[in-house]
Amino acid sequence: MPRWSTNEEFEDLVRAILRNLPLRQPSVLTAKSLRHVLQVSEGLTAKIFAMLNALAIKAIEADHEQITDDAVLQWSPVVKSEPTYS
Repeated sequence: MPRWSTNEEFEDLVRAILRNLPLRQPSVLTAKSLRHVLQVSEGLTAKIFAMLNALAIKAIEADHEQITDDAVLQWSPVVKSEPTYS
């Protein structure tokens, strides 16, 4: 599957995900935040979903009920250390 790039289809995907998250307030992201989502996710669909889901959980836990530009720009993935094999 090809990676996403900055275009209208990518924006439509993010808007669809945001619309379907269980948040009480609408989440509207700027172009800068959308570029950050694309950069952090490396354009991979699974990583886009994981990032937005993690941000939604954080928003619910903080009682914000909305994903903001600031939250997107401050987000970084939790890196799990995996054993290396030699």
